[in-house]
Amino acid sequence: MEKYNHNEISDPFNNRKMLNNSVALFEAVEQAEQLTKTLQDIASRSGYECLAFIDYAPVSTTNYQQHVYGQYDADIEGYLDNDEIYRYCKSGIRITSLEKLLAQRGEIEQLYVLPLKGVPGIVGALVFNIPKNFIEFQSIELIDWYWTILSPYLLNAAIRCRSSHFNITSREKDCLLWASEGKTSWEISQILGISERTVNFHLTNCIEKTQSANRQQAIVKCLINNII
Repeated sequence: MEKYNHNEISDPFNNRKMLNNSVALFEAVEQAEQLTKTLQDIASRSGYECLAFIDYAPVSTTNYQQHVYGQYDADIEGYLDNDEIYRYCKSGIRITSLEKLLAQRGEIEQLYVLPLKGVPGIVGALVFNIPKNFIEFQSIELIDWYWTILSPYLLNAAIRCRSSHFNITSREKDCLLWASEGKTSWEISQILGISERTVNFHLTNCIEKTQSANRQQAIVKCLINNII
């Protein structure tokens, strides 16, 4: 891990080097474990005790599956699984207190929620505490600004991690993509230069991995999750 001097750690929000480094870290993420590690690294460097990102990955037009990445205590994990946070992130745009949002006190008293949007196919929430050193000399609006810059890189990283949750291979993506264009298995086999039986094998795998009833539902799930 790259080392930073004391001033960089106490004032990460005005440090272009750390901002560029965070962008590069998010751009390198391909797996869920990498995204969690990246957020943990940023938390350590910036002074966050809690820095969690929630990806509300759609499984249909009305339901979602929640994936949580980053640094957070087991005590607050239950609070993160709450439809109020999801609803706020779909409609809200500014930082708000998690305590106010959930109308509860306790472990979440010092935590905040920032909706992250702007990339098609994904709505997310950043849940964090205010870094202690930050309170001494900055305003909360600067955190909003900082994560607004990083938001597209974080959201795109989360989208790439969705493929790892479904474990869809590149060849399975190819078959699904052509199936979404209305091609039959035989037509896909001619396009990709493989047998029709192999195409059906890949599409069946996609149906099973996405827990779908048929290839049409598998296509929809992969489309709304930006996998294809």
